[in-house]
Amino acid sequence: MIRFRLLTIGAALVALSACAANPVNSPSTPAGPTAPSSPPPFTLATMPKLDGSTANIPLGSLVLQRLAGVPKAQADNVAFSGTSQAYWLLACNGPTQGNGEVLLAYEPAGETKDRISDSSCGKLEYHPIGRDALVFLTNAANPVKSLTTEQYLEIYSGSVTNWSEVGGKDQSIVAFQRNETSGSQALMRKFVMGQAAMAKAPAQLVIGDMFALVDGVAGYRNTGNALGYSVFYYAKDMYSQPEVKMLAANGVEPSQQSIADGSYPYVNDFYAVIRADDKPDSPARQVVAWLESPAGQQAVQDAGYVGNK
Repeated sequence: MIRFRLLTIGAALVALSACAANPVNSPSTPAGPTAPSSPPPFTLATMPKLDGSTANIPLGSLVLQRLAGVPKAQADNVAFSGTSQAYWLLACNGPTQGNGEVLLAYEPAGETKDRISDSSCGKLEYHPIGRDALVFLTNAANPVKSLTTEQYLEIYSGSVTNWSEVGGKDQSIVAFQRNETSGSQALMRKFVMGQAAMAKAPAQLVIGDMFALVDGVAGYRNTGNALGYSVFYYAKDMYSQPEVKMLAANGVEPSQQSIADGSYPYVNDFYAVIRADDKPDSPARQVVAWLESPAGQQAVQDAGYVGNK
């Protein structure tokens, strides 16, 4: 499994090297008309450490550009640990340097929350800063355009196994799953599965990395009968593939507008997360305050996400 390296900000430079095995295409993160005209409030030496979810990497890039003056070409190489690992490290290991740490992250899986709460780890604060959504993916050649929440549940619980049962061709449904600690798996359980058990999938269909799931849905044995799930921003802006399409849910297509107005059914906040014991004037709290401000919300939107305000 590919692990994203932590962003470490040193006194003189930042180790910002891309993970070459992860083919993520960061969308443009402009530093033009909406960037602050005054000097940035932080330097590389005073900026808190950033970590978080893979799908929040482009936002991390723009935060570095606007708050620490990091050039775009350098900031776009920021790498995050991934949802579960980032939460665990912040809660249980604490910041690795004196300026604190801010996670830009999706909601953690219940397993991750339980693991932290059952240990002697520190408490975390969650500050909503944007919205994204769980989306379902299939091959573009699949004639099915929309499924209901009940149909998604039936497929992933194993009671529906053929596309013909939900309006498609007479083909077996190959249902890819994410690993239990991923952010998209947390959304899947929250919005679709509830207390229902997911059908046990073969090991090759349980995917640790989001790009691998998209690739699997795109080309599974060239049959076009695969199904998977991710988050809207990643599938649309970070790793869009022409062979893959997003399905509607309950007849509503996922889009910037349907996520913003809440008409799409699987919308969820993502967060700036800090330790609860961070001091009131700490650099980490200053970054959170900026992300919640009009300037920070503009950065969220400029990076291509749906803002929270």
